[in-house]
Amino acid sequence: MKQMFFILVCALGLLSCGGNSKQRETIDTRWKALRLHQQTELKRAQKELAQTDSLLRQVQRDYDDLQAKVEKDKADLRATPEELTMLTKTRIKRDSLRTQYETLGAKIRYIRKKQEEVK
Repeated sequence: MKQMFFILVCALGLLSCGGNSKQRETIDTRWKALRLHQQTELKRAQKELAQTDSLLRQVQRDYDDLQAKVEKDKADLRATPEELTMLTKTRIKRDSLRTQYETLGAKIRYIRKKQEEVK
């Protein structure tokens, strides 16, 4: 993202100088590179989001099943420390995947917003 911003600032700086045709070609090349980079990052983030979503759904199912079992065992006073530890670890993994999912979603929205600004 810093690189894209730097390229944008350089391009705008060159535009304001009223540059010659060689500078114009350089600016156009950098704009094309920026658009290509945005498209590549968008596709990569979308693919990673799909994988994270799939994994998150599986971990959520595992967590729900384990939580129901632990709650039943707690009610029967048979819950073991291993079960409780496994429940906690599964919840941590679920929360981590949820955070990653939300971050990727925000990244995709940001890239799309920047692409709209450039148009």
